[in-house]
Amino acid sequence: MKKNIFVALDFNSLEKAIDVTKKIKEYIAGVKIGTELYAICGAHGLKKFKEELGVEVFLDLKLGPEIPNQVRKTVAAIESLKSVKYLTVHISGDYEMLQAAQEATESIELLGVTVLTSQSDLQKIGIKNSVRDQIKLLVNLAIKSKISGIIASPQEIELARSLSKDLKIFCPGIRGEEDKKHDQKRVMSYNDFSRIADDKCFAVIGRPIIEGDPVQNIKKIIQSVK
Repeated sequence: MKKNIFVALDFNSLEKAIDVTKKIKEYIAGVKIGTELYAICGAHGLKKFKEELGVEVFLDLKLGPEIPNQVRKTVAAIESLKSVKYLTVHISGDYEMLQAAQEATESIELLGVTVLTSQSDLQKIGIKNSVRDQIKLLVNLAIKSKISGIIASPQEIELARSLSKDLKIFCPGIRGEEDKKHDQKRVMSYNDFSRIADDKCFAVIGRPIIEGDPVQNIKKIIQSVK
């Protein structure tokens, strides 16, 4: 079974997050821990996922835009925990900030945030580029900075691959075939994602798995691939 799903543990309870992970860990590539759960579990909780459950941890803190030295120190502190495989930073923080983040770690793979999947009109925040042009600009900056990968919607996989064959691509906004509820605009079914994803592409799925019966939910999603 191809394991290319990171489950987004969007909980405010460490106990719930661990319980769900135990049930589905054989089906997943790892877990994504965002700011809400990290605020609850901290370093102690991160160690539980890595050391007790044996799952890869993707820590989604979206560091930056920030002073490069501050990002360097934050990444170094997370590196010292020895519990995190992937960590997100904003590519828009610029090349110097990304370099500082890279210099602070040997074991963590940095993933650069391009354009959030909840955003479809960048002009509302003062960016004149289209979503596509902005993503192209940011992916090129990620390549220049030599970070490991990017966060982008599944609709941008083809664009990112045209610029780099090596970047890992983590895609939020992946849904089950029947799922209609989401707070993201640029989305795709897991079936469609699987048709275009290569071995360096990963689906990030939260609500469609963790709401209800997580085992049945993830089985249904995996089995939806035709």
